[in-house]
Amino acid sequence: MRHLARPQNWRVRNKLTAVVLIPGLLAGVLTTVSLSRTIGDADDYGQFAALARLQRPALGLVHALQDERDATAAFVAERREGSRGGLGEPRAAADTAAVAYRRAVGAMDTSGDPHLRAALRRATEELRTLGGLRAAVDEAGLTQGAIVTGYTVMVSRLLDLGPVIAEHNGGGTSAQRVRALNALSVAVENTSRVRAELNAVLATGTFLVGQFPDFAGAVARQQESVDDFLATTSQPQRTLYADSVKGTSVSATQATQERAAEQAQAGRISIEPARWNKVASHKIALMRTVESRILDELITVSDASHASRRWAAWWGAAGLLAMLLATGWVVTAAVRSMTRPLRTLRASALDVAHHRLPEALARLRQADADDLGDFRATPTGVVSEDEIGEVAQAFDAVQNAAVRLATDQAALRSHINGMFVHLSRRNQRLVGKLLSEIGDLEQDEGDPERLARLFRLDHLATQMLRTDESLLVLAGSETGRGWECPMPLSEILLAASAEVEQYARVVCRPAVEADVAGDTVTDLVHLLAELMENATHFSGLHTAVTVTCGVTGDRAADLVISIVDEGAGMTPEDMVVTNHRLASVGAFDPEAGQSMGLFVVSRLASRHGISVALVPSPGQGTTALVRLPGHLLTRRGDPFADELGHTGAQHPGQALPPQTSAVEPAFGSAQDWLAHRRFSDGLHAAADHRPPSVPFTAEGPQ
Repeated sequence: MRHLARPQNWRVRNKLTAVVLIPGLLAGVLTTVSLSRTIGDADDYGQFAALARLQRPALGLVHALQDERDATAAFVAERREGSRGGLGEPRAAADTAAVAYRRAVGAMDTSGDPHLRAALRRATEELRTLGGLRAAVDEAGLTQGAIVTGYTVMVSRLLDLGPVIAEHNGGGTSAQRVRALNALSVAVENTSRVRAELNAVLATGTFLVGQFPDFAGAVARQQESVDDFLATTSQPQRTLYADSVKGTSVSATQATQERAAEQAQAGRISIEPARWNKVASHKIALMRTVESRILDELITVSDASHASRRWAAWWGAAGLLAMLLATGWVVTAAVRSMTRPLRTLRASALDVAHHRLPEALARLRQADADDLGDFRATPTGVVSEDEIGEVAQAFDAVQNAAVRLATDQAALRSHINGMFVHLSRRNQRLVGKLLSEIGDLEQDEGDPERLARLFRLDHLATQMLRTDESLLVLAGSETGRGWECPMPLSEILLAASAEVEQYARVVCRPAVEADVAGDTVTDLVHLLAELMENATHFSGLHTAVTVTCGVTGDRAADLVISIVDEGAGMTPEDMVVTNHRLASVGAFDPEAGQSMGLFVVSRLASRHGISVALVPSPGQGTTALVRLPGHLLTRRGDPFADELGHTGAQHPGQALPPQTSAVEPAFGSAQDWLAHRRFSDGLHAAADHRPPSVPFTAEGPQ
């Protein structure tokens, strides 16, 4: 019961069910039932209002075509060839009405109403025949009946829009007005047909064969359509029709129709055509006035219905929004107990992921277990008893385990480094003794063949010593070698080549003389030896590795040593990876055993600010560029200082001419620097002590 009374102790599943599921279902039901229905009704009423407005240009075109048809019927009956008589004005009115109709149809969206789209298409296709029909009238190419039928079909296609409007939901009042409007439009059309039929008869003064049945049928349809309208319409509309369609013109029209029917059997009809056309047209105008009034009422009612449904949709959306806001307020109060511990847990997890654990891993890579002694896992601070609290406790346990693992790994790495250092130091002492013994044998040996073999043993022992020093560099310890005095760069290049297995392939051609500071000499020799070893290893046995040096183009105080091989080269991807390893220093790389030389080079270069990079050779192979900063170079006298770029006399990209070194030859202490043991007696002493199989010149081993 205590857990149920405190929301912060509820299970997450129960919280999510109570907070999300119930309000979500309510919101979904309300949104689906209320809002969608209201919006759907608003859309329907909007479409109905648009169709009602379309009726205005459509009926305007119907009226214009009716007037043109009736005038054309009289024109054809009189047989006035070569002249259109009074057809110009009705045709111009029909063209103007057609333009307005097409503009209104173009603005309609019929994508969701296939019936409306089909009705508009039929009306448009029929209107295209108007030009041909007029040409047939002018050229007397069709009979009077065919011409009147053509106009009638066009009018019928336009009147078909009325039933399409009735299919839409416009409400009870709007639907009744649509039915009344359609019925009255049919009555107006039938009245116009009577005018057209009698116009044709009066043009000739008598009923021709077949004209009287057509006239009688038109009169019957007229009366039937008027009766249908009066039966369909409401009482106010019947009153409107009765008050509007009355007068002498209406009476005269009815009397003229009856008189024409009575004189049908006579040879001649004594009715004045102009009088008939005038009174019939006036009656039609009165009927069109009622039609226009009903259409205006329809548009007004449909627009009002659309507006009311739209406001209802807005109010429904506002009510739903208010309900959602109220629900959100309740949800916020209910889930606050869940979000607070989650935020606390998240902040703690991010701090551990982005700061504390990376710091521990960085210390681990430094292989110093003592640095992790002050690292402690910080509790998340979440004290709830639900699943979030359990996750927080588990996360605290993971932090503690990670700290213990980091400490154990650092201690293990420290022990491994200690083993490296211990074994390397022991091996250094043994190799040192071996070099000393070999040196004594070389001093006393007079046989050139044995002396050459001793020099080869000396060279192999020197490589063993460099391997021991590489292990010390990997372990983060000093190599044990030291040099106090500056040394000429040319002798450093020769000393480095002496530590390479295939030293005979290395050609040293220093273009600039400089002296390197004593505390940098041993590490620089080791660094260059590793790069030369790599160059000889990845190039052909009969190719040379050329070593040169010169000033840089951007900083004249720096020197660049170039080690060029003629091997197969490297792919761009491999070169990017290798240069990244050369630039990345400090962290122990588990893959260092596979590329120990590069790792040693990066460690040695970082100690003195030396930069090393690999680039493709101009022809074939790879070039290693070693940039020595100016502070590692010692100089004696002003001329040498100027040549290193400390005055404005030297162009930044111009190589310096060879100068005499300000330092005495360095190869004089065989025991202090075992790597140069085999040069001590041969390079600066008598030529007899030089090993016959390794001749040296000023440019390096040949």
